[in-house]
Amino acid sequence: MKPLNYCAPDEVTHPKWTTFDALTWKFGGGAPSLNRYKDSWIIFNRQKIINSASKHKISPQLLASVAWIEVGGKPDGWKDYAFFLRAIDWSGSDWVNRHLTITGKPPLETSFGAVSIQLRAVAEELGMNPAALSFGDSLRIISCLKKDAFNLDIVAKHLHGLIHYDYPDADTANLSDEQFIVAGSRYNRGTQRALADIVDSNLQAPGNSKRVYSSYGRTMIRHKQHIASLLKSF
Repeated sequence: MKPLNYCAPDEVTHPKWTTFDALTWKFGGGAPSLNRYKDSWIIFNRQKIINSASKHKISPQLLASVAWIEVGGKPDGWKDYAFFLRAIDWSGSDWVNRHLTITGKPPLETSFGAVSIQLRAVAEELGMNPAALSFGDSLRIISCLKKDAFNLDIVAKHLHGLIHYDYPDADTANLSDEQFIVAGSRYNRGTQRALADIVDSNLQAPGNSKRVYSSYGRTMIRHKQHIASLLKSF
């Protein structure tokens, strides 16, 4: 296993989404309060988004679109609690972990970072074997993901790989709408479902249960021009 020797330096970060923010959103502010936070996060991290997208040969709009959906919502501090509860719950034998756990997901399926990404995916992008990941390595990755520069960089790398999963010859920096939707949907739902299912999902009429396969990517497309305007903000 490679040691974790890659992490962003100390940086000035955008204010975190707190429990107070979440309560304000749920019980008064509504969607406008959440969307204002999303917009301000993208504007604050504009240059980091552009830098990470350029480094990994994807479009800034793709990276920023994923970020815009992911930031806000669940308070960042809750993710720590979820991880530690899962780590305790999944500390038994393989049989116990398969049959007697109560938290639903193993700790490596916990997502961290303002732009949420699973620990398992991060470990793979870092060239580490998730199955051999120590608790200490997990904590170091979590610490890194709380830094927006590292978070954006690893998400950009992951998106580049997801594009090539379905479109190995694609110009990753210039995607068609279909490729844009598929890349976003893969980020949200993983690579288990066939590409044809996601493409077909986008063509289904509203109300069809298959629409969920591409819902994340279609949300990205709807906000694409808004995201572009945020990236031009100074």
